[in-house]
Amino acid sequence: MNMTRMIPCLCVTALLLAGQLPAQASDDITDIKAFLHDNFDKKNVGMVIGLVDEHGSRIFSAGKLDNGTDQEVDGDTVFEIGSITKTFTALLLQEMAERGEIKLTDPVAKYLPESVKVPSYNHQEITLLDLATQASGLPFQPDNTLTITNDWENPWVGYTAEKIYAFLSGYTLPNAPGAKFQYSNIGMAVLGHVLALKGGTNYESLVVDRICRPLHMDSTRVALTPALHSRLAIGHALGKPAPNWDIYAAVGAGGLRSTANDLLKYVSAELGLKPSKLTPLMKETQVIRHLDSPDFGKTAMPWYDQLSYNFPGMELLGHGGGTGGYSTFVGFDKKQRRGVVVVSNQRVIHSPAVGWRILQHAQLTDRNPAEMMPVREIEGIGTGLKLDEPTGALRITMVWSNSPAIKAGLKPGLTVQSINDIATAGKTLPECLDLIRGKAGAKLHFAVIDPERKQTNTVEMTREKFLIYQ
Repeated sequence: MNMTRMIPCLCVTALLLAGQLPAQASDDITDIKAFLHDNFDKKNVGMVIGLVDEHGSRIFSAGKLDNGTDQEVDGDTVFEIGSITKTFTALLLQEMAERGEIKLTDPVAKYLPESVKVPSYNHQEITLLDLATQASGLPFQPDNTLTITNDWENPWVGYTAEKIYAFLSGYTLPNAPGAKFQYSNIGMAVLGHVLALKGGTNYESLVVDRICRPLHMDSTRVALTPALHSRLAIGHALGKPAPNWDIYAAVGAGGLRSTANDLLKYVSAELGLKPSKLTPLMKETQVIRHLDSPDFGKTAMPWYDQLSYNFPGMELLGHGGGTGGYSTFVGFDKKQRRGVVVVSNQRVIHSPAVGWRILQHAQLTDRNPAEMMPVREIEGIGTGLKLDEPTGALRITMVWSNSPAIKAGLKPGLTVQSINDIATAGKTLPECLDLIRGKAGAKLHFAVIDPERKQTNTVEMTREKFLIYQ
């Protein structure tokens, strides 16, 4: 549900990227099969990868459900999909607006009890559209969920409508609604709750009647029947089975369970690969609303690109999900009309990173799967830096391939004595990083010491864009 932030960090240095085509895009299938074999074959956790385009869909999988049987995961295995639920909630809003039941610009307060004090900013109210585009000003997480030790436990159990109301009534917005993107679980929880109130039923019934049935998604539900539960993969965290989450009134933020086969139907409709009355409404949710979120890049309603690099001829959007023991992803390339689904009952290997890389035709194998990220374009010199303890020396910890740093001959282990003739001794890491920052094209001079050879050299680099393939 992205209830825990699963956003890879790029290192503590200023890093920046430059564009080029993927090294090899011709054998994605072989790479996917090898990746699944290497990481999930004969394991008690598994991953299912689904691909769809104009030629049809395919499923690849490895690993087990770990439900007391030897059953292996497949396209019909059920997983908690977490925050992918948010895309259903936004689509449901669009569908209800199309019917004339609500307006996107309606204030949220219109649909809540009068006793609830919905926060506003300088008399500007939060609208339903603000919630769907993640620009309401509400925080990532409310402050009245269950206090737990580990994020993989069950933080939303018992989170009732009354707790939503209590949080809203006591919260102060930091900025005007609509001003900027701010990923918010509580915002989407409020939206799902409001739509259910307006529909006169519960959230699950609305989603099933208006989205799942039209798309023939028969295995996508909140509450599982015995038949669906028999296909549920057991989630894992820290190498052990993790409890399933009870989302309660926050269900619109992350309460759905689904299968790879069902999600392929969903992404097929998003791309218009199969005719559906929902497709035009889905296109509306794909419109970019905000740019340059530090973590999510371009954001829509509530799709995003998570700063993933668009190679020529690509236009990528997706959404990840994560609950206590599950990691999931749905994404698509609008231009090439390709979709990817990745669902897994573990969180060590992040499904969003796998999914973005498949969309980018980027290699999955021959790298640390737990550290994989989407291919990204950044700007800088491409070094990782840290201060040694107890000496305080500024040391290079990593150098990105294709970066200005590697072209200048820098390597991990070197000590940076000065940057542009300013000594690094006695400075904090943020102060050192400030010396590196600047515009593209700026020249940087590093005086570096090789501890092994006890040599000091000065190298010149130019800040520029380059691609990170990690």
